[in-house]
Amino acid sequence: MQAITVLNPDELGQDPAVGMDLALALGVSHLEIRTAHGANALVLDDAKLREVRRLADERGLHVAALASPLWKWCRPDAIPGRVDSFGFPTQVPSTDRKRWVDRALVVAGILGTTRVRVFSHLSVGEQTETFRDDPLLTYALKAAEQAGVRLLLENEPVCTVAEPGPLLDVLAEHPALGLWLDLGNLFEVGHGTPDVVEALAPRVEYVHVKDYVPRGDGTKRFVAAGSGDVPYTDLLPALDRARPGLPYALETHVRETPGEALTRGAAFLRGAVPGGLA
Repeated sequence: MQAITVLNPDELGQDPAVGMDLALALGVSHLEIRTAHGANALVLDDAKLREVRRLADERGLHVAALASPLWKWCRPDAIPGRVDSFGFPTQVPSTDRKRWVDRALVVAGILGTTRVRVFSHLSVGEQTETFRDDPLLTYALKAAEQAGVRLLLENEPVCTVAEPGPLLDVLAEHPALGLWLDLGNLFEVGHGTPDVVEALAPRVEYVHVKDYVPRGDGTKRFVAAGSGDVPYTDLLPALDRARPGLPYALETHVRETPGEALTRGAAFLRGAVPGGLA
């Protein structure tokens, strides 16, 4: 089974048609949807979501995944640090969360995808919530199964489950939960090695690829995939050997020249994944 390349149109701005046209130009046939028309996909109305789907269908593009912000939140009485939640609130009352889970499944249905990303609660000191035993997760997994959707957990450093051990623990506790593996995040927390990738590989169902160069002040300068410090020439072959046929989504975060970064990243991916990418 050949792996596929995935492009997120909002890397090029909030008009999804622009990013979709770049996907076509690069020979990429799958999309990841996160934001469009100035809003997170979960808060877009149905009409705007159907418009996104129509634009994709007209171009023969398929939505591979909904990059939702579910569980990238804390309670309103907790104070999160600097978090990029892409237009979605980071402080969400417990009583309001089920509504957002239900909404994400509706959005996935409109967009025509069976993959929805989740996180694992923001880390906010003593007020941090536990993801593995969250009753909402049990509800969400059952609701997703009924909707024909897979929930996939991303290893996000600002959230509670980012390192290999906790990831494997949560995935063992919840077999219906898959892994949305961000290789850049894995490298950031000190585990960007082939042996760790191989250990996680059986649960991986979707991959994020972004690259960066650390700055002296602790921040990152994002660059095109393959031109930063993340050891992709080691990680990608290891993952492809252990788990062939995965979707690889480019998430560049390069703001100055996003089109160039995506173009270079797509070319790099096609050369770095031994099995090749469609």
